[in-house]
This record gives sequence, C-alpha cells and structure tokens, in this order.
Amino acid sequence: MKKFLSYLLIASAFFVTSCDEDLTETFAPGQLVEDVAIVTSNDLSRLLNSGYNILTSREAAVFTSVFTDEATKGFNNGGQGVSAEIVFNIFPSSFAPTAIWQSNYFALARINRVIARADIIVPKDAADAELIARLKAEALILRAYAHLNILAYYSTDTKDNAALAGVLADRIILTTEAPFRTTNQAFYTLIHSDLDAALATLATNTAPAPTFLQANTNFAKGLKARAYAYKGDYTNAEIWADNVLASGITLATPAQYRQVFWTDDLPSLTLPNVEVIFELKRTIQQNTQPSNLHNGWCSIRPSGGGSPFYEVGRSLFNILNATPTDVRRAVIIAPTSTISSNYQNESDYLGADRLVLHKHGGVASGSGTWATSATNANNNDHKVMRISEMYFIKAECRANANDLTGAATAVNAVRSARFGSTQTAPVYGSATAAWKGILDERRLELAFEGHRFIDIKRLGVLAGITGLDRDPMDYDGLNIPGGNPSNLPLNSYKWALPVPQDEINANGAIQQNPGY
Repeated sequence: MKKFLSYLLIASAFFVTSCDEDLTETFAPGQLVEDVAIVTSNDLSRLLNSGYNILTSREAAVFTSVFTDEATKGFNNGGQGVSAEIVFNIFPSSFAPTAIWQSNYFALARINRVIARADIIVPKDAADAELIARLKAEALILRAYAHLNILAYYSTDTKDNAALAGVLADRIILTTEAPFRTTNQAFYTLIHSDLDAALATLATNTAPAPTFLQANTNFAKGLKARAYAYKGDYTNAEIWADNVLASGITLATPAQYRQVFWTDDLPSLTLPNVEVIFELKRTIQQNTQPSNLHNGWCSIRPSGGGSPFYEVGRSLFNILNATPTDVRRAVIIAPTSTISSNYQNESDYLGADRLVLHKHGGVASGSGTWATSATNANNNDHKVMRISEMYFIKAECRANANDLTGAATAVNAVRSARFGSTQTAPVYGSATAAWKGILDERRLELAFEGHRFIDIKRLGVLAGITGLDRDPMDYDGLNIPGGNPSNLPLNSYKWALPVPQDEINANGAIQQNPGY
C-alpha cells in the first residue's frame, strides 16, 4: 500500500535542525507519496535531516539526571519531578519513557525511508551516486544509534542476549502492523550489521566526508565500542575503542573543554577534531523553551536568575568541590550559585544552598550566559559521543582483564586533561575498586549528558555499590523522603523503563517489562 509522509513528519513539524547549509530544510507535513516526494539526493538529504531533528530530544539527559544522583530539586522548582523522577515514580504513562521511546522510533521512521529510497533514487551523475551512498551510510549509523538507545533504556539486562529490547525497526513498519519486541541479540546483530555496512561505504566513498556534526566514521566505530561494552564483550569493545583513540581526536584542554559545553566553539568542522566525536547540531532559529537543552533544568537561562527548577545534587557537588582545579567543577557549577559551608544545618536548605547547573551554555563569570531562551538566541548542541568515553571503555576492558594498572592509566588520561597537568594515576587494589573508579570518573565527566542511568544499571554491581549516592539533605532536608536511595536498589525493576502506554494502546500485543 502507499505510505504517506503526512503521518511520518507531523511529529517533527516544529523542528528545523541543520548539520550544514545543505541540510537546513526538512519536509513539511503534507500528503506527498514517497515515490513523488523523495526522488533526488537533495530530497533524501532533507528527509535524513528530519531524522537528525528528532534525535535532539533532551529527555534522556534530563530524566537520567533527576532520576539518579546528578540533579535535585531547585529553588525555583514549581513541582517538577517532586512526585515523579525524584522519588522514582515511573509508569507506562509517564512522560520520560514515552518521550525517549518516541524520539527514537519517530526518528527511525524517517531513517528507514532514507535507507529504502537510497536504493531506488536514480543519481544524476557519478558524484550524485556517491552522495546518495554517503547519506545511506549516515542513516545506517543513526539506525544503529537509535536501536542502542532503545536497548539500553528498555532492556532489563543489556548483557543478556535473551532479554527483550524493543521493536526491531530494520525496515519501514506500516501503521497497520502490530510488531512484538525482539531480543537484545537481534538488536545487537542489526546494530553491528548496520555499522559494518556504513563503515565499508565510508571507507571508499568520494563524497565530502561527514563532519562531527553528522554521523561519521569515528562515530560508527565508537558506537561499536559502546555496544560491545553494553553487552559485556570487552574483547571487541577494546578493539573498537582503540581504533577511535588512534583516530587523532584529542582530549580537550581545560580552556577548550569550557568552550565545548558553553559555546559549542570547536576548532574545526573537519575530522579529526578536539574532544567531540559526534554532536547533534541546533541553530539559533530553533531556540524554543520546550526543546532547548539548557531548559531541561531551568526556565530561562542557566544562572541563578534564570529560574532553575533543578540544580546540581549535593553529593555530586561535594565531589567536584574537593578538587577545584578540575575544570569540570567550573563547567558544571555556575558562578551565580550560592554555596553554604554549613548546608547540613540550614533551616532553609533550599534557599541557602543553591547549586546552579550551567554545563550547557554557561559562562565563566557573571549571569550573562551564552544560552538563553529567546527568539534567535543561543542554545546548545547535543554532545552524543566524546573521546573521553572511549578512554573509559578502554578502562573497562582493562578492568575486565584484571589489568588494574591499565584501567588506571586510561582513567588518568581523562583526569590529567581535565586538570591541565599530569595527575598521579589512581591505584586500584582490586577489580571491584577499578570498576568503582571507572564508574565514579564517568559520573564526573559525563554528568548531565544522559549516561548515569545506564552506567549504574550495567556497572553498579561490578563496582560494588548498593545504589545511588544522594546527599540526605536532597531528600530528608527537602522533605522528600521518597527520594531516599534505599527506595531504588540495584535490583529494582525500574532500571528498565516501561514500554509507554501510548504504544500499548496502539499495539496491545506488545510485551511490557516486569513490574509495570
């Protein structure tokens, strides 16, 4: 039957994302059939761009920060999260699992059409054929990325081949279908097949190579490393992490690190680059409060006067504050914060201890942040993968091999870059201590980027932790007893998100996760 673009594109009608000037336009909603609407490489590029669009959802980063131990209730909180994520209340009808599921599957609907149409469109010349092949390779990488996201959030165990992940979207799925969820093994097979195919294409493709603002070769290799790490296949994870580490992408200096997050000011639009392997671009024309990254934690701008309804959790701040020369302390904690030296005894803890987050769009001093909510104002790109993650995967591989020195060396490479000078490498007395050290360093480095939920889920037991690390003042001190970490043990069913109620309503046969 004919497949119309109207139901495909309406969900992203209000978003326009560009990776370069050729990708500034997306299809508008309409009743155009695909064999009429998508007939040139330019059409294909615009359709792929709508897939990039949808993947800029901030919900995974915001949910992860509030549900775990990165964020807490802010002094301008109007009820956000207090009866939901902060106290671990999550249901099939909750916003977060719905938004994460839909953003990935809505993107996959477009991505799969790019892949299908790329094999049908007749190129106008040899150069056009190379461009179409490159666009298909980008789409294959994005398809792998979206499937890995679904697996990580909705599978009960990322290392269990038989556990259910999500619906395998390896083709165009019609609205008349009611597919079941498939296993992690099926997901991993598709992920690596797509990435291998994309890498083979990009290795010989003569079209301009994708930059770090597009799904590129190093991102594909990094996704293979990430996927193998999630699965616990550290032999293969190390091969691919090493490959990316040898690519020429360097860890940012402290000065560069500030610019990576505060102003998206990267040295070059070509690869290899500094720090960033892949990021999803947003433009000033896209600035809108419901979708800006920084507005996931504040109403206006990431400063004390910007109405922060979530702020940095006290336990995370205490770790950062213990080493003030670590640039991550300055990047995460806004200069407009109010820091109490006696916070445990404050009668008005919420008002007296204000730890403002400004990792996304912040500023070195004052309140005039780079990012703010206004027409044509700055809003940040989404850093999907950075080179520091490859060092941490390398460390996991060494810990898995009981090479504790090797694990410490990989972790220390990141630490030295963040301090701006060579640091003394940690000494791990056991494999458990090494896993704990890796998890702790990931907490600092990848905070507010959407990793913590998945990291605790897959590494918590290995690291010997019992649960989240929340300061008691962030639940008892705020009269939110349900936020006590004891209410979310590592064996809780809530470490796998529920299949959204909207999906169940449309497809009653789909399998729900245990506990929901």
